[in-house]
Amino acid sequence: MKKLAQNKHFPAGNHQELKERKVNNYRIKKEHLTSNWAGGETTELYIFPEGSEYKKGDFLFRISSATVEIEESSFTPLPGVERILMVLDGQMKLEHENHHTKLLEALDSDHFSGEWNTLSKGKCTDFNLMCKSGTKGKVKGFKASENTEQQIDMDGKINFIFLYKGCIEISGVTLNDGDLLIVDSPALNRTVKALQESKFVMVNMIQM
Repeated sequence: MKKLAQNKHFPAGNHQELKERKVNNYRIKKEHLTSNWAGGETTELYIFPEGSEYKKGDFLFRISSATVEIEESSFTPLPGVERILMVLDGQMKLEHENHHTKLLEALDSDHFSGEWNTLSKGKCTDFNLMCKSGTKGKVKGFKASENTEQQIDMDGKINFIFLYKGCIEISGVTLNDGDLLIVDSPALNRTVKALQESKFVMVNMIQM
């Protein structure tokens, strides 16, 4: 089952405008493809090249978020894929057979190979970056109190900010729950202002 998740803060209107808007040379993606898996839901936030498909394996990198609603699950083996997984809410323990074990709480992350045998324990909402064919990225999580500011460097060849919860403003662009900001070139020393208590993730693709 697949469905498009719409941002509740963005009013109904032109479908193309709902999917993506362009503001101050930045793109804001507001509509995402969500599908069910045995333990919850997975939402694909972005896939590159655009138009590639996860099931076909013809992507170079993919950004997604998933809910884990069962206590224990095994990851699907993904040979040739490097993964970074971050917990957004809840707690997850990752057990990589013959490698390492790591307990993740909110905004903690783990970097591992998709071909490893991996078992997860615990219920949570997570954030995933999958990279193939030498593509590399960085993932960093932020929690911001209302009416605070912080400086960030989007130093990748392409950069993303996913606002999980709250409301933030960056370079005159306002993001609400579930929005994905896409910045197609480096954008250094940018100020992020939290208009509400917020939690967001930044992805910098440093090798493509």
